[in-house]
Amino acid sequence: MSESTPSQCLPDHLAVLVLNGRDARTFLNGQCTQSVADLASGATTPAAVLTAQGRVLAYVEVHGTEAGLRLVLPADLVEALRAHLSRYVLRAKVQLTVDTPSSADVERARSARAATGALNWHLGSIRLGEPEISAATSGEWIAQMLNLDLLGAIRFDKGCYTGQEIVARTQHLGRIKRRLFRFCLEGTAPAPLESLYDGETKVGEVVLAAAVNETQAECLAVLAIEAQGAPVHLSDGRPCTLAPLPYPISGNS
Repeated sequence: MSESTPSQCLPDHLAVLVLNGRDARTFLNGQCTQSVADLASGATTPAAVLTAQGRVLAYVEVHGTEAGLRLVLPADLVEALRAHLSRYVLRAKVQLTVDTPSSADVERARSARAATGALNWHLGSIRLGEPEISAATSGEWIAQMLNLDLLGAIRFDKGCYTGQEIVARTQHLGRIKRRLFRFCLEGTAPAPLESLYDGETKVGEVVLAAAVNETQAECLAVLAIEAQGAPVHLSDGRPCTLAPLPYPISGNS
């Protein structure tokens, strides 16, 4: 039997949060970093839902439907996101339910991951420079640290949303001191939130990691920009070699 690729099967770690109802688009527009008020049926856009402190609670792919919106995200985070958004519904005409992904929900994303040559979803995400926020990493970083502005997941000219003040202040005051970088390393994949060091100084944390084969792995890590040229390593001493991303990184973009 041949080995499956991201274009041949549905990833089993994903779930869908469905927002249906007359106010679905306007409601989510007030709760995420992207402009979705006029998202057409069949259209797709990345977005993030933030805490009131501006930290990324969830990074999602939003799909427009005739009835509302479908948010694709890791299954271990979907109930927490549903509970979070439910607190803001108030009188809005919107219903929040959980569903399993369909082929249409992930077709665009899995095709992009397959194009990287990766044989699993997570490795494809790493090579695309797209973070995956799980229950373990929810609320750890602000949007720009995860390169969400570089990935087109933030609209800076839209109206207010939860956490917007922190994101806007970070962008306009030039305080983006940490960014998401890709690394290659020997051995097994490190766990989320495992620290990266320059000497004895902590300079970053792992966001997402995946095995390339039995002896090599890759990861995305939030790293201090000033340390990107340093010989960084994990706590067990394994060196992490900086690898390219498909988009440029700077302190302020």
